[in-house]
Amino acid sequence: MASIEALRPHALRGMRLTSPDGTVFVGRYPPQKRPGLGIRRLALDAALLDRARALGAEVREGTRVTDLLRRDGVVKGVVAEGPAGPRTFGARLVVGADGRQSVVASRLGLRRPHLGLRRFAVRGYWEGMEGLDELGEMHVGGGGYCGVAPLSPTLANVAFVLDGPEMGAAGGDVERFFREGLRARWPRVWERLEGASLVETPRVIGPLAVEARSLTAPGALLVGDAAGFYDPFTGEGITLALRTSRIAAGVIGDSLAARDAASALSEQLVAYERSRRAATRDKFRFNRLLQTAVRWPSASNLLARRLARRPDLADRLVGIAGDFVPAQTAFGPRFLWDLFRAGARSPGGSGERGERPFAGVK
Repeated sequence: MASIEALRPHALRGMRLTSPDGTVFVGRYPPQKRPGLGIRRLALDAALLDRARALGAEVREGTRVTDLLRRDGVVKGVVAEGPAGPRTFGARLVVGADGRQSVVASRLGLRRPHLGLRRFAVRGYWEGMEGLDELGEMHVGGGGYCGVAPLSPTLANVAFVLDGPEMGAAGGDVERFFREGLRARWPRVWERLEGASLVETPRVIGPLAVEARSLTAPGALLVGDAAGFYDPFTGEGITLALRTSRIAAGVIGDSLAARDAASALSEQLVAYERSRRAATRDKFRFNRLLQTAVRWPSASNLLARRLARRPDLADRLVGIAGDFVPAQTAFGPRFLWDLFRAGARSPGGSGERGERPFAGVK
């Protein structure tokens, strides 16, 4: 944690969400817990790499895995392309931690695109953005949604997500598409960027959603986005990767320490798949419910109006999205009943926590 704190991350204490009709509600993370942390991926990845080296990992930069070594149906290592050309590396276990476009998952035939959700993201870092505070932002509307993740009082990661057909207008000029998309679809976000500058060329990422029909194969397992990714609306990619990696680390340590390592590994791979699915099942169900609301403006507006009336429910919903509150609480009858009643009653007050300033903007 000290190495992360040394990066001077920006504290995030909740989320501010805007529905298509302009309704705004704020949900805050539990005050007794550490806040979320806003850090650029370049800095976070470098810190994680340094930590791996310090713990004894052999790091080979400029090297890319291109294939798997297999014998009798069991993964025995990888083929990698590096500065000196192709080379093979044997391994008792191969961990595919190589993201949505995982080579490991693809070579094993485990990866497949999500059939019903083909969305793309365009993101860029802006220095000098106005109005940043300790709340992340999500603006639903404009044919998709736009997220603002503060990384400092002036630096933000701004990204929008659209369905695949909408991306055709990008052509070969991603920066033009990014700027014009923000200006046309989320004008109040764009107003706060007019005096800001892009730190680097924007990137297109997608299709975002991928599925893995299994998380393991003999001699291999998948972690993080390689094991499946749904949608970035709740922003749990890093948290999910770290938590599932911890599960995998326990499995690997137990199996390799066993007297009969090969037999233990086979059993532990089954245990990993079971544990990982149990740890993510409720959160993935929650994500799918949110996506249903996001895809239907009327549902987004209704949900936002009710949460604006009930800050306690807004806190719970945002706490679930931020992995501060167990996701299974979203499916309890009391929560759903309270959300339903919020349409008729307003015990939580109004003002800063819920308001309707103007259509479609924060």
